[in-house]
Amino acid sequence: MTNQLFDFDAHSALPATEYDTAARQSIPGYDALFSMVAALFQHHLTDDAHILIVGAGGGNELQTLGNVHSHWRFTGVDPSEKMLAVAQSKVERLGISERVTLHKGVIDDLPLQPFDAATSLLVMHFLPDDSSKQNYLQAIASRLKPGSPFLLVDLQGDKQSDSFKLLVEGWQTRAKMAGMEPQLLTELVNGTLQHLHCIPESRTLELLQQSGFKNVIRFYTAFVFSGWLAFAA
Repeated sequence: MTNQLFDFDAHSALPATEYDTAARQSIPGYDALFSMVAALFQHHLTDDAHILIVGAGGGNELQTLGNVHSHWRFTGVDPSEKMLAVAQSKVERLGISERVTLHKGVIDDLPLQPFDAATSLLVMHFLPDDSSKQNYLQAIASRLKPGSPFLLVDLQGDKQSDSFKLLVEGWQTRAKMAGMEPQLLTELVNGTLQHLHCIPESRTLELLQQSGFKNVIRFYTAFVFSGWLAFAA
């Protein structure tokens, strides 16, 4: 699985410091998504919760959740050194360093300690559906206490279908309306269509069930982006 991850530091045309701006331009409801994550966790977690953030680079989960609750602790993992540097900067600026541990690497590099919750926001679509996605989800499930909530957000859909192409057109138009530069938008759309491994929702639900999750509910939809709440079995 490790060798099949997208190398953001080597191949992304987008500097890490510009990720937040581009994400808000390209993902409808980006800030609302993080507030929804916070709301769901507030409903399900206790004051002493320890949360696993997979793909923690950029630091937006840490920033939102760290502000929402003053006692939650976080362990984040991400293979991108540049994105982790952005996350670390936000953690230090918020003054929550004592509650955050960041690791450069992938989920399999972490010890099998039990967490109270986990997130994977916009990560799994970098992995092909050749057992890599299932191994990824199983690695997260194996690090969660039974009944713990897991929030998964990904690009989803059948890239060959007319409905997916229609949604991509809407996504592209909305990003342009939000001010994304034409060259960056073209690179983003082409990269999505050529290199990201989108799967239909039915396949996502199947993988979650096979990987040790139950009671899956979709909580977020924005063109080709969807988010699900699930619970470790």
